[in-house]
Amino acid sequence: MQIKSFQDENLKNKIVLLRTDYNVPTNDKVVVDTTRIDESIPTINALLKMGAKIIIITHRGRPKGQIDISLSMEPIAKELEKKINRNVKFINRLDEDITRHEEEIFLFENIRFFPQEELNDNRFAEELSKMGQVYVNDAFAASHRKHASLSGLPKFLPSFFGLCMEKEILALDDVFSHPTNPVVAIIGGSKVSTKIQLLESLIRNVDKIIIGGAMANTFLRATSNNIGSSLYEASCIDIANDIINSAKKENVKLVLPIDAKVSKKLGDYPSAKNKILDEIEIDDMILDLGIESSRIIMDEISDANTVIWNGPLGAIEYKPFDQSTVAVAKELALRCKDKNSKVVVGGGDTIYGINIAGTYEDYTHVSTGGGAFLQWLEGKDLPAVEAKIGRAHV
Repeated sequence: MQIKSFQDENLKNKIVLLRTDYNVPTNDKVVVDTTRIDESIPTINALLKMGAKIIIITHRGRPKGQIDISLSMEPIAKELEKKINRNVKFINRLDEDITRHEEEIFLFENIRFFPQEELNDNRFAEELSKMGQVYVNDAFAASHRKHASLSGLPKFLPSFFGLCMEKEILALDDVFSHPTNPVVAIIGGSKVSTKIQLLESLIRNVDKIIIGGAMANTFLRATSNNIGSSLYEASCIDIANDIINSAKKENVKLVLPIDAKVSKKLGDYPSAKNKILDEIEIDDMILDLGIESSRIIMDEISDANTVIWNGPLGAIEYKPFDQSTVAVAKELALRCKDKNSKVVVGGGDTIYGINIAGTYEDYTHVSTGGGAFLQWLEGKDLPAVEAKIGRAHV
């Protein structure tokens, strides 16, 4: 796949509308994970070097077209200033004349405060376009949304992908269009219901699927295993059985846990115990893969040439229930380095896990996308990518 770069254009003294995804977690107005901000900085620096002024358009949360001060972009402007060591002016009016300001970078208020954004309103997209002369989309994580600032703006301005977006598209296209077998998918997280189409797609395209996280509990319950008081989706029992049967039919190995780390309560508890499934008591909660299940995963990925990983394998926000996620993260990092395997990691919680492991820089590609990454894995087109190049997959 070839992508026309904004770096081939003359952007000196041009106003560039840069769409990013700064939907980052905060605690008391302090950003606690800057990954998505960090990923946008190469594009910002490149545009500044070319002599452009930049208006960053982005979003946080789901305010549903209403002003919600807790989701304002103002704290993000301050974080961005620290990251790039430049003044960032916060603006909140569509008719703001930025030429009267000396700053080179402007951060527009949460675009989702406007109800027309999520409606993909054409007139609103046209109104947005009047703020700039060129549009650059660097928001892969939001590219599955058919919103005005994502799929509408390219209708009205010369449009390009940012460096993060380019990297995402090219890396994912390379891995999924040209995988090297055996291909192993590691799927974790909490809900089967959000990953039904993903699992159905993977069964047609991979050799093994390893199931972890709380979603594994639903599969264990479906196969009549003991899960104590663990979280599971009763409404997805039949779906889990269908996926198990489909995997057998397609000769895809489906790997489920055989033991678990359990506790009576959720939190950082030294009382956590490793138990085989038959030993789990009625008030035990499964909060991580067990020692033997983790060992089995290591065996299953030992011959993998391509690994796709989405979703943590345990309740990683609490120790010691991050252990299996950290162990797998480190093993996959070694496979990239020593075996030259292709490893693609995606999803916000998964990124949190590899950051705990200290392995973020060690994979073939780490996708900043959550829903967008899943939609790509499912083989679906991404509206914001479609709007620019007409086709999301090659």
